[in-house]
Amino acid sequence: MIYKTTLVAASLAVAAILTVSRPSGAAPGADQATLERGQAHYLLFCANCHGVNGDGQGPLVRLLKVTPSNLTVLRRLGGASVAERVLTAVDGGHQVAAEGHKMPVFSDHLEVRTVREIGVYLDSIQQ
Repeated sequence: MIYKTTLVAASLAVAAILTVSRPSGAAPGADQATLERGQAHYLLFCANCHGVNGDGQGPLVRLLKVTPSNLTVLRRLGGASVAERVLTAVDGGHQVAAEGHKMPVFSDHLEVRTVREIGVYLDSIQQ
C-alpha cells in the first residue's frame, strides 16, 4: 500500500512540475527540454525567414519573392494541427502563394525529431 501511495504521489508531483514549467499555449505533454530544443532548432533553421518571433518578418524577408507565413497564428487557420502544418511545410508540400511557390524542402536535412520539436515550440507560441 505504501508503494502505491508513493507512486501516485510521485506521479502527481511530476504532472504538477510539467504543468508549471510548460509555457501557456504549449502542447499537453510538452516538457521544458523539448520546448527549449524546439526553440533552438527554430532559431537556427526557421528564424531567418519567419522571424525570431515567428511573425514572418525575418532578416531575409526582403530578399524573398514571397513573404513567409506568420507562424504564430497557425492554430487560428483551423484544419490541420500546428504539428501537421510544420511537417507538411518542411516536406515541401505547403503552397505559399497563388503562383505555385512552395517553401523550400528541408526534410532531407532535418531529423523527424527536430521537426517535431519545432512543431512543439511553434504550438507554444500560438496567439
